[in-house]
Amino acid sequence: MFGIHAMKNKANNYSVCHREILSLAILIALMILGGGLVRQSAAQEPAPRVKPDPSPRIKVEPAPRIKIDLSDLDNMDLSYLDKIDLSYLDKMDLSFLDKIDLSYLDNMDFSSFDKFGKFSSFDKLGKLGQGKGAGMGLGLGSGSSQSDDDPCEFKIVVLQGLFQADLQRGIAAATDWLKPGSSQTPRCKGAALTLLARNGGKAVTPVILGVARNETDLKLRSKAISVLGASNDDSVIDALREFALNAQQEEISEAALYALSQHNSDRAIGVLGEIAASNKPVSLRRAAISAIANRPGEPAVDALLKTYDADQNLEIRKSVINGLSRRKSERAGKKLLDIAQGSENVELRKYAINAIARRSGDQAIDIILRLYDNEKNEELKDQVINSLCGSNDPRVVHKLIEIARNPATPIERRKRAIGCLSRSKDPEVLKFLEDLLKQ
Repeated sequence: MFGIHAMKNKANNYSVCHREILSLAILIALMILGGGLVRQSAAQEPAPRVKPDPSPRIKVEPAPRIKIDLSDLDNMDLSYLDKIDLSYLDKMDLSFLDKIDLSYLDNMDFSSFDKFGKFSSFDKLGKLGQGKGAGMGLGLGSGSSQSDDDPCEFKIVVLQGLFQADLQRGIAAATDWLKPGSSQTPRCKGAALTLLARNGGKAVTPVILGVARNETDLKLRSKAISVLGASNDDSVIDALREFALNAQQEEISEAALYALSQHNSDRAIGVLGEIAASNKPVSLRRAAISAIANRPGEPAVDALLKTYDADQNLEIRKSVINGLSRRKSERAGKKLLDIAQGSENVELRKYAINAIARRSGDQAIDIILRLYDNEKNEELKDQVINSLCGSNDPRVVHKLIEIARNPATPIERRKRAIGCLSRSKDPEVLKFLEDLLKQ
């Protein structure tokens, strides 16, 4: 298990996209190590963001592959997968993954994941390391598509050395590479952007912003926009807002969203909220909601609540519910309870029930149990059972025994409760199951 903890530490609060992909990678790794699908885990507040390291690109080999037995998938509770918000990946540029070391995925076979149905974005994992996009890496390493004798690769190493030896000279050289009319290749210019963003601070913001506004190469322009968030310079917020909301190219909007997700200011949260409430594609809006949910503090909760109340779109509201499930805020918990009890949409009530169950602490269990006792809708009572299944909390165990024992309870729900109890080693549970056999 220490390998899983290492992955979690490495993934700690990249951007929204990094966070969601690595969460999925951790999920898959746990499935392999545990011999089956994992159960839902307690939601936690996001930790402070760190910059991603430029690890070698991923090279996904076709063989050997690990086969995962999904033969009894139809009988498994997959509701916990709702907490992984991946729908926006269908249109987003994933090539920044080339800069993240996910080599432990190389031998995994993702072909069976089409059985997950609505979780169709899982097949993106089969394409890791491909495509185009922004990112913070220099593009070096054995996995690079460039040949080893590419002169640009050598020049990038020299430029990086100059940055280390004399920062100001390195900044001057990188700035020259990015001037209009420069003969440097897009690859060299991209490396210059990365080095400036990492080492130049606010002083180099005008240089990067100039490339973001004036560069004709779309990939390089997206790169410049994506690194603007690294400086935490408030002067770039208005430009990022313009790129995100008004750009015609999706790549530009996505790069701006990435930069905003890296920026620490409350103004960035406000712009993310504007994106979430905009007429941009739902995939981008959901990504903005997830970025907001990953931020600490009450301003993020304010933005989530405002988005939910202002938008009737079902997918947007589901994304907000998922975001609220990751917050420890009392206001977030109250909103989830209001939805679970009072929403006119049964599907949203189901999502809210799952979200409450994912929140840690004794209070969450108490709320879920009260929901079961007070609920009249049989479909929602079943959902409560599904959300509690796998918990070892004594209160949950006693409730499941009560449900399984009661002959007035629908037989399918009683069977479901017994299935949940079968995972327990509690002596009380074992005796109860033996007593049932004697009836």
